[in-house]
Amino acid sequence: MQKIPASDLYYPNNLSHIFLLSIEDVIGENGVKAILNSAGLSELIGNYPPYNTENEFDFSKFSMIIGTLDELYGKKGSKVLSMRAGNALFAEMLKVLGEPEDIHGPEFQSKPLAEKIHTGLSVARRTFSKTKTEPIPQMDDGSFYYSVKYCPVCWGRTTDSPDCFLVSGMLQAAVRWSTGGMEFPVTQKTAHSCGDATCDFIIPVKPG
Repeated sequence: MQKIPASDLYYPNNLSHIFLLSIEDVIGENGVKAILNSAGLSELIGNYPPYNTENEFDFSKFSMIIGTLDELYGKKGSKVLSMRAGNALFAEMLKVLGEPEDIHGPEFQSKPLAEKIHTGLSVARRTFSKTKTEPIPQMDDGSFYYSVKYCPVCWGRTTDSPDCFLVSGMLQAAVRWSTGGMEFPVTQKTAHSCGDATCDFIIPVKPG
């Protein structure tokens, strides 16, 4: 994996920690060790980011780990690991933020499906945007258009297709949570790594 210069953009330590643990759960400590060595991040072997909410894990490191997953496991294998990690990261977010008290109450449950989806996406938004109230627009067909301006998954890399599967996994988990277990396909349309200005995802309002 080619070294990516430091970005001076940082991801939360606890989410970076959970990211590595979720991969370790599947491929084991030796598998993660091989990935970190190949990524040029041997200093992280046995020394994962501390479990706290400080923003200290440089985007470049996150992206190099994902890029190495692509190289060692291929896109299919990397997708499985990244989607799983995305699910784990959203679960960690809920632990830190806490579930809204009314999420399981009758008032929330009676809301239209689109409002429930928006709630889940708004919680996920807190991972990628400093502007917590930044809107998540809907397209003409009602689908949500979720845009990531600064993406740690593909930062500094070049890919031939939009492959930020970790974000897709997180968004799927967010919507599954807010809709009471319904599954919605997340489709990525653009990516920084493909030369686009943002990483953009489409989330339909009908389960698939």
